[in-house]
Amino acid sequence: MKKKYIIISLVIFSLFGTAYAQQIRYLSLDEAISFAMHNNYQLINSGKDIEKARQQVIEQTSKGLPQINSSITYQDNFARPVFVLPGEFSGRPGQETKIQFGTEYTGTVGAVVSQLIFDGSYLVGLQGARKFLEKVDNDFFKNKIAVKQQVANSYYQVLSVEESLGIIDTTLLITKKLSSETRQMYKAGFVKDVDVDQLELLVDNMESSKTFMKNQMQIALAFLKFYLGLTENDSIVLTDGLKELIKQKESKLLLVDTFNVRQNINYISLEKQKEISALQIRLAKVAYMPSLRANLNLQTQAQLDRWGFFNSKTKWDFSSFFGVTMSIPIFSSGLRESRLKQAQIAFSQMQVIEKQTKTQLEIQYKTFRSDYANALTVYQNKMKNRRIAEKIYKKTTEKYVRGMASSLDLLNTHNQFLTAENDYITSSLKLLKAAEQLENILVKAQN
Repeated sequence: MKKKYIIISLVIFSLFGTAYAQQIRYLSLDEAISFAMHNNYQLINSGKDIEKARQQVIEQTSKGLPQINSSITYQDNFARPVFVLPGEFSGRPGQETKIQFGTEYTGTVGAVVSQLIFDGSYLVGLQGARKFLEKVDNDFFKNKIAVKQQVANSYYQVLSVEESLGIIDTTLLITKKLSSETRQMYKAGFVKDVDVDQLELLVDNMESSKTFMKNQMQIALAFLKFYLGLTENDSIVLTDGLKELIKQKESKLLLVDTFNVRQNINYISLEKQKEISALQIRLAKVAYMPSLRANLNLQTQAQLDRWGFFNSKTKWDFSSFFGVTMSIPIFSSGLRESRLKQAQIAFSQMQVIEKQTKTQLEIQYKTFRSDYANALTVYQNKMKNRRIAEKIYKKTTEKYVRGMASSLDLLNTHNQFLTAENDYITSSLKLLKAAEQLENILVKAQN
């Protein structure tokens, strides 16, 4: 019996413990964006790309610094080579003499210190690594802007679905009440059965719409959590509203801001790529230049007929030499020339892409600005229509209760009201997304 109570207690504790451990995050739009900047999967990897690029700069820098390598060699000459000497060497003309050179065991310990004195490819490679780091850092900022837009648009989507659900819930309660009252009136003989059927049909349609919107809410929340770097089991509550966010966007005066294509993050990213392409030309050119490297070789060797390398009496012979090596490229059968021409062609392509991107960005700005202005006008119009439709629906409802309007009148004005509400929410969403799009293209790149 005690075991049974213990098991039940553990189950209850587990359930309450899980519920207690689950954290609910209350997020405004700014807080959601800030959270994503540290937890979004794409930005985490993008940050690692920066660290990797930094290590590439260190790697390239290290190539021009002193390099020290050591080696230990052990040889067991168990079958030493035999040399045949003419008899004249041993005072026995005509009789060959066989002799073995060397010792049975040989041990060598050495170290080589090398230093690059001059290599054009090293200098250009170091510049290229630094330019690549700048580009990766720039791309990280560009990814931040993209994630900000993803989070904001998902946030707006959740709010719009939430708003739609709130309207459906409110009108559904009113319609259910009217349907119940109409059925009672029908039983009393005051209204026709068609009035009851129309209201019940309206209730069913709204129930279906509510189910659909709930599913849409789950999908919208799943996308938002994904961009935030959260799991499906995490709980979030959005604290901003559509109206509040629209006021914030309107206060930024986006239509007044000027656009400078040379400060656009996408254009600057392309400029960084163009600089790297120019360095490829320089790299191909320095391949024609000689390189100079210095080497210091230190070596000690022991040669033994009996194994005893660790014996303190073993004699080790030291030797060393210093040398300078100059590598002079002379003839490559057109290899270097071909690489240079490829780099020059790639650079000319980047120049074309630069002009293309500049034109595209200017067109995008004009398009986004126009979209925002149109969305703002449509939003203001739909907000006005919504108020009028709501006013008509409320008056028709009052008339229906008093018997001054038919169920068909109520149905028509109700549909008109829901359409106006849906148009208003849709226009709000389009306005916020258009503002986000315009705001992002106006963002100036970091220095």
